[in-house]
Amino acid sequence: MALASLSKEQKDEYAVTYAALALWDGGAEVTTDKIKEILEATGCEVEAYWPMIAAKFFSGDRMAKFIMKPGGGGGGGGGGG
Repeated sequence: MALASLSKEQKDEYAVTYAALALWDGGAEVTTDKIKEILEATGCEVEAYWPMIAAKFFSGDRMAKFIMKPGGGGGGGGGGG
Protein backbone atom coordinates (compact mmCIF):
# COMPACT_ATOMS: atom_id res chain seq x y z
CA MET A 1 0.00 0.00 0.00
CA ALA A 2 1.49 3.31 -1.05
CA LEU A 3 1.05 6.15 1.40
CA ALA A 4 0.45 8.53 -1.48
CA SER A 5 -2.68 6.60 -2.48
CA LEU A 6 -4.36 7.12 0.90
CA SER A 7 -6.92 9.83 1.50
CA LYS A 8 -6.28 12.59 4.07
CA GLU A 9 -8.77 10.89 6.41
CA GLN A 10 -6.97 7.55 6.12
CA LYS A 11 -3.61 9.18 6.81
CA ASP A 12 -5.06 10.93 9.87
CA GLU A 13 -6.46 7.65 11.16
CA TYR A 14 -3.11 5.90 10.74
CA ALA A 15 -1.27 8.76 12.44
CA VAL A 16 -3.42 8.73 15.58
CA THR A 17 -3.43 4.93 15.72
CA TYR A 18 0.36 4.76 15.56
CA ALA A 19 0.60 7.51 18.19
CA ALA A 20 -1.74 5.56 20.48
CA LEU A 21 0.26 2.37 19.88
CA ALA A 22 3.51 4.16 20.74
CA LEU A 23 2.03 5.45 23.99
CA TRP A 24 0.64 2.07 24.97
CA ASP A 25 3.85 0.25 24.07
CA GLY A 26 5.82 2.72 26.19
CA GLY A 27 3.55 2.12 29.16
CA ALA A 28 1.99 5.58 29.03
CA GLU A 29 -1.69 6.31 29.36
CA VAL A 30 -3.38 6.87 26.00
CA THR A 31 -4.97 10.32 26.26
CA THR A 32 -6.02 12.99 23.80
CA ASP A 33 -3.29 15.36 24.99
CA LYS A 34 -0.54 12.74 24.75
CA ILE A 35 -1.61 11.74 21.25
CA LYS A 36 -1.53 15.43 20.27
CA GLU A 37 1.99 15.73 21.74
CA ILE A 38 3.26 12.82 19.66
CA LEU A 39 1.63 14.15 16.51
CA GLU A 40 3.13 17.59 17.09
CA ALA A 41 6.58 16.12 17.80
CA THR A 42 6.46 14.10 14.58
CA GLY A 43 5.11 16.93 12.45
CA CYS A 44 1.79 15.24 11.73
CA GLU A 45 -1.27 17.42 11.28
CA VAL A 46 -4.64 15.74 11.64
CA GLU A 47 -8.20 16.95 11.94
CA ALA A 48 -8.88 18.13 15.50
CA TYR A 49 -11.35 15.34 16.29
CA TRP A 50 -9.00 12.40 15.56
CA PRO A 51 -6.91 12.44 18.78
CA MET A 52 -10.07 12.42 20.91
CA ILE A 53 -11.60 9.55 18.95
CA ALA A 54 -8.40 7.50 19.20
CA ALA A 55 -7.98 8.19 22.92
CA LYS A 56 -11.53 7.04 23.62
CA PHE A 57 -11.24 3.99 21.39
CA PHE A 58 -7.92 2.81 22.85
CA SER A 59 -8.56 3.75 26.50
CA GLY A 60 -8.07 1.36 29.40
CA ASP A 61 -7.47 -2.23 28.37
CA ARG A 62 -9.02 -1.78 24.93
CA MET A 63 -5.61 -1.46 23.24
CA ALA A 64 -4.49 -4.86 24.56
CA LYS A 65 -7.77 -6.41 23.44
CA PHE A 66 -7.43 -4.78 20.03
CA ILE A 67 -3.88 -6.07 19.55
CA MET A 68 -4.43 -9.54 20.97
CA LYS A 69 -7.65 -10.28 19.14
CA PRO A 70 -6.89 -12.54 16.19
CA GLY A 71 -8.31 -11.75 12.79
CA GLY A 72 -10.64 -8.91 12.79
CA GLY A 73 -13.67 -8.74 10.61
CA GLY A 74 -13.21 -11.42 8.00
CA GLY A 75 -16.20 -12.85 6.19
CA GLY A 76 -18.06 -15.81 7.54
CA GLY A 77 -17.19 -19.30 6.41
CA GLY A 78 -19.30 -21.09 3.90
CA GLY A 79 -21.94 -23.46 5.16
CA GLY A 80 -21.21 -27.15 4.94
CA GLY A 81 -23.56 -29.08 2.97
